[in-house]
Amino acid sequence: MKSSETNSSIKKCEHCGQWTNGELAFCAHCGEILDKQYRAERAELEREQRDQLPFMQKFKLEKAKYSKFWRFIEQLVQSGQMVLVAIITFMAIILALLPG
Repeated sequence: MKSSETNSSIKKCEHCGQWTNGELAFCAHCGEILDKQYRAERAELEREQRDQLPFMQKFKLEKAKYSKFWRFIEQLVQSGQMVLVAIITFMAIILALLPG
């Protein structure tokens, strides 16, 4: 193997400053990502996920923080959701057992 081929596969990690195999996705010393484009795309994806509200946050009532009545209504709605999921799950199990 020529020395130019060896040098092209070695890359200096931006995080720890150690030389590592440039063909790897992560640094062998510190474990950080070596590819700048992949790192930028991953950071953008993490930003988008952080900016989105969690699924259950959409169903929370803002008034429930301040009033016992609205807290009760919120809990009633969430209980209804749980019952609905339980019924659907029960029906799916029954349908799965019928053919066999």
